[in-house]
Amino acid sequence: MNMQNKIALVTGAGSGIGFAIAQRLYTEGATIIFCDKRNDLEGIVSKFSDPERAVPYTADITDKNELLNLETFIKNKFAVLDFLVANAGILATPSGIDDITEEVIDLTIAVNLKGTFNTFKIFGDLIQNTSKSGSIVAVTSVDGLIGEPFGVIYSATKAGIVSLTKSFARNYKSPLVRVNAVAPGLIDTPLTIQTGENPSLTTELSIIQRMGTSEEVASAVAFLLSSESSFITGQTLVVDGGFTLK
Repeated sequence: MNMQNKIALVTGAGSGIGFAIAQRLYTEGATIIFCDKRNDLEGIVSKFSDPERAVPYTADITDKNELLNLETFIKNKFAVLDFLVANAGILATPSGIDDITEEVIDLTIAVNLKGTFNTFKIFGDLIQNTSKSGSIVAVTSVDGLIGEPFGVIYSATKAGIVSLTKSFARNYKSPLVRVNAVAPGLIDTPLTIQTGENPSLTTELSIIQRMGTSEEVASAVAFLLSSESSFITGQTLVVDGGFTLK
């Protein structure tokens, strides 16, 4: 997957799946804008050998003005954007049907749904206006496909991202920007540890009886962004070890 001279924006790139995606695209030759709301991005990107291709940018996707400022930054620095990975998301607690709070509902919708919509719209338009072979991938979840009573609004927002993917794929027809999504199952990340979920409850129900890795999700994202998937748009690729088949 030759991504030389491509400019890619990855949101939520400071850790976990987002970092693995950014790292994979960097390895494929792309220049990466590491977007995250955390303030230690300089130290994170300093690990990369070519600092010109690993650019940190601190922004919170719930703040539309910060996204617009990032758009201006990209225009001024690169004049083009080829790839977008809308990965930033949140699983706040408590999240169950019987114990979720109004604050968690509002925050989850603000980040996962409204934040993703604004990310798609602002940077999708930029890709359509500047790139000759643009592509977008969103990170949703298997919970958005099957529902999860212990993460009810999280699941609803992730289902919303599947719908956004289809809507924007139909919108960006001419010039063409392909828009797809990946739906990870249980992945070994800091977020998984934070939720306190017992991995065996999921892995025992999967065909491939283990947690996935961030790198495996990154491989799926790289495929969907690249010309290797040139006839695919509006689709959600499930990366879950067969969990949703059981």
